[in-house]
Order: sequence, then structure tokens, then C-alpha cells
Amino acid sequence: MSKNKLESRIKQAFENATPDLLDAILQKSEQQKGKVVYMEQRKNRTAAMRWLTAAAAALVLCIGGFGGYSAYINLAVDSVIALDVNPSIEVEVNSKERVITVTPLNEDGKVVVGDMDFKGSDLDVTVNALIGSMLRNGYINDISNSILLSVDSDDPAKGAELQSRLADEINVLLQTDTFSGAVLSQNLTSDGELDALAEQYGITKGKAKLIQQIVAQNTMHTFDELAPLSINELNLLSSRSGVSLENISSVGSASDKAYIGEAAAKAAVLAYAGVNEKDITDYEADMDYERGVMVYEIEFNHGGREYEYDVDAVTGEVIRSDSDRDDDVYDDMDGDRDDNHSSPLKEQNTSDTAQGAQQNDSDGYIGKDAAKSAALAHAGLSVEQVKFVKCERDREDGRVVYEIEFKMGGMEYEYEIDASTGAVLKYDKERDD
Repeated sequence: MSKNKLESRIKQAFENATPDLLDAILQKSEQQKGKVVYMEQRKNRTAAMRWLTAAAAALVLCIGGFGGYSAYINLAVDSVIALDVNPSIEVEVNSKERVITVTPLNEDGKVVVGDMDFKGSDLDVTVNALIGSMLRNGYINDISNSILLSVDSDDPAKGAELQSRLADEINVLLQTDTFSGAVLSQNLTSDGELDALAEQYGITKGKAKLIQQIVAQNTMHTFDELAPLSINELNLLSSRSGVSLENISSVGSASDKAYIGEAAAKAAVLAYAGVNEKDITDYEADMDYERGVMVYEIEFNHGGREYEYDVDAVTGEVIRSDSDRDDDVYDDMDGDRDDNHSSPLKEQNTSDTAQGAQQNDSDGYIGKDAAKSAALAHAGLSVEQVKFVKCERDREDGRVVYEIEFKMGGMEYEYEIDASTGAVLKYDKERDD
């Protein structure tokens, strides 16, 4: 959408945002005894409208209270429409789809609404103006292109019709010259838990419902960590991590242009692991949100081991690494091997276990010093460079292991070392928070 077209739509919506009450005031006045004083209309429309609104309020009080104005507006709330991007805004309308209130729920929402007064305006005009303001203020763009529309109505059929119609209108508005938007929409059924969550976190019930679904299907997440995210981030998180959103319609794809992309993340982990792409199998990649950042989760198999990495989706830094033996490979080997075949795992860790073989404890295990040496050799570090925080012998899955933890350069390393052979069974590396 061009800038001129956008400004034209906002201007048109703004001009219709406040009802022209002059005729209504004069009609009411002629029904009363006494004189009507005609004020000269000023050229400044905003000032004139402020005067007319104030005059209307005063006149209503004179003629018997609030009844006249409420009859004009009809203050009975029929439906609530919520728009979420990062700005969150709720619009209450009556049965004739005339706006009763427009309420920004956060600071960004206040920027979008600005000084526009929508009371009495048509719902379609109001939504058009709000979307236009979001575009003009940069809240919806090629980097963050997702919006959530939520309709809460006591009449399910009417709510469904509103949801479908408004979603189509918003989708048309977001087909711009530079990007296409992504529209999520839902028809809400309020409940006590949903209302409490929305109030607690200062968000719309629509956004609370979306987060509820993600948390229910991925227990690694909490409502606390997801509540501050934008709709585009939540849309990416649900679509890239396999979350199935029930009763939420989706049009378009969430933008990932703020991130490095899966190809770059894959290249980063292959370089980190020191392996060639042609040598890996069972490659998988997802996007997730961990420790306050969006990450690419990348997994693959290589040389009888399973590798897992988390890559910062913005910087490309490998912030977590984990490796374990591929049980499928070893199960096959258990059935096929003979005395002339050795395990790739043992071959891989020959240098790690050489020293340990000479330092066996009297009970047949290699000892803590040898386990530490095996972990350090695998990490490519020396004992002078690190600070050990844990070295304990334990039993995991029927196997006696040494659990080793140490820190170095803002990173935390965790290892499981086979207590009999000194083989590295599992390791993890992540930022020391």
C-alpha cells in the first residue's frame, strides 16, 4: 500500500471517528422550552467538535439525564474485538456495530489510537483506521508482519461472522507494496481463567488464549516468558515448533526476516562441530524460544552420535551443544558385530581413554582425575583454563558414570564419562547465566 493511499484511509477514518452531533443537538433543543443559542461554526474542525461534544453533554443533563445520548449511541456492549500486534487494543461495539469505546491496553496501543475519537463510528471504519495507524507507525512491517484478531460475542454465529469478515478486511489491508501480512483470527469464549490471565499480564484475552495453547502443547514454556512476546514471535514459535492451534484461523506466514535463517544456523553448527554436511544424517531444524531469545534448534547424527545445538537466531552464536551416542546405531551393532569389529564410539575416544586405563581405581573404575582429563581433552581445554564445579560418580541407565561440570570464559560445560572406559557418553555446553 502506498503512503498516499495509507494517509488517505487514515484521514477518512479519522473524519468519521467522531459523530456529527449538531443535528441531534438542535433536534433535542427544539423539543425544550426556552431559547437555543446558535454558536458561530469555527474553521478549526477539532475545536468545533470538542465544543459540540461538550455542548451535547451539557444539553443532555438539562433535558433529563443521560437517556438522550445513550439512545443515540446505544451503550449496550454486543461484541468486543481485540487487535494484537505488539500494540494491544480492544474495541467495544453495540448491536449495530457502532463503536462504544476503543481502549489501548499498553503504551504502543496508545500511540496507535493517538487523539482519534471513534465513539459512534462504524466498526469497519474503526478497524481500517487502527490498522492504517499501525502500518504508519511501523508496528506492522516486513520484519514483524503478524496480527491477531479476536472476537468475543455472546452470539456465536454473529461472532463467527464478524471474525471472518474482519479477518478478510485486515488481510486485504496488509497486502502492501513491500510485504504481505499474516493474520491469525479466533472467536473467543470467555472463562474465568482466561479473564484472570488477561488481567494479570495486561494483555487481551485473545493473546492470553493463544499463549495458553502454546504452553499446553509445549510444557518447556511458561506463560510468564511468552506474555511479553509479539504476535509475530508467537506465530513463528507455534508454526516452526509444530504447535497445533485449535480454533484459530491463519492466513499468510509469519516473517522471519529479523533472524539469520535456518541455512546460516546450520552452517554455524556444522562449523562448530567440525563436520561436513555430506557426512550427517537425520537432520532436523526447528525454531524455539529459550532463555529469553529466539533460537534455531538443530539436530543431526554423525559417526554413531546424536548432536543437538541451539543457535541464537539473531547473532548466530551457538549457545548450547549436546552430544550423545546414537542408540539405533549401537542396537544394530549389538546384533551384527563380531570380534573383528570395534565400536565407532570406542575408536573415537581412544585418546580420551588411554590415560584413564592407567589410572583405574581399586574398584575397577578410572577415577575422578582420569574422568576430568577425558572431559577436558574432548573440550580442547586444559585444567589451568577451567574451574571445576562438580565431579561425582553416579549410575545412569544401568551404567556407572562420572558427572563432570566446569566453567570457562562465560560458558558452562557438563559431561558424562563412562566410569569403566573413560568414553564421553554425553556432553552439554551453554552460556553460564
